[in-house]
Amino acid sequence: MDIRDRSILSGDKVLKLNFINDSGPYIFRRYYRSGLRSLIFEVLLAKDVEKETQGEIIDGLKMFPRAKPKKMFRILRNRFTSKDEILTEIRKYTILFTYLGPGLIAASEEFIVDYSNMGKREIVLCGLQEYIEGEILDPWRTPGENHLRDLFTAMSETDMTPEVWLGKVKQNIARFVEKIRKMIAHTGYIPDLAGIGNLIVTRDGRFKLVDINNIVPLKPDDTILIDDKGYPSCDVSVDVLSTLERDVLQKSLSPNDPLYSHFLTPERKKQVRLLEKTFYSRLTA
Repeated sequence: MDIRDRSILSGDKVLKLNFINDSGPYIFRRYYRSGLRSLIFEVLLAKDVEKETQGEIIDGLKMFPRAKPKKMFRILRNRFTSKDEILTEIRKYTILFTYLGPGLIAASEEFIVDYSNMGKREIVLCGLQEYIEGEILDPWRTPGENHLRDLFTAMSETDMTPEVWLGKVKQNIARFVEKIRKMIAHTGYIPDLAGIGNLIVTRDGRFKLVDINNIVPLKPDDTILIDDKGYPSCDVSVDVLSTLERDVLQKSLSPNDPLYSHFLTPERKKQVRLLEKTFYSRLTA
């Protein structure tokens, strides 16, 4: 990567990153949903940003259409001490991609940067990720078909009827659940399904996981694992998976299901809620 000083737009600020090459027609703008694990930037066409800020005449009216990203550029906040650590992280993404494929996740091209910052060298993991335009499926809010119908209403520019769109979305959610469960059974890993904005439905009926940076192990014992940020993402993600099956797909969950009967007992869920409370209290402290 080029190590000369480069700039990235961040709202009304300019961030200096010395591994971004001159991009010609592209502008990098800080995305409003950057989270605990990643800084996220929209990769925009400069001409689209110009239309957004200066306007264009459409049917005799001056309009200011918002520039839509061509890609999403992620910079992981973690600083790795070796390439082996980064390759382990990339392997987990590879597992996710192998089981879900491009149809159910926002695919990403992962790459490593040897980053020079004020004379100090750091190893940084980045990704150039597919941009998914759609509505957030929040498993904790108004679950079930009514929630999906609300999301359809919020969509624009779709030629599908509500029934056709609902049928396609449910079919894709069912595929997602099936493939996640296969991934759990075969690898012992589950991706983070719990974050608000992690699951997106699109106007053409697709269903995609867009947060691919937190893939955590499951332990078949009484241990409640927390991730590197202190969140019980494993247990909460299993809970989300059950919500998709039970409330969105309207499936009856067997009391003998080994996954849910282990992770979703009342006592274990109570402990998980306490861990969540501790996590959120630290964020606001």
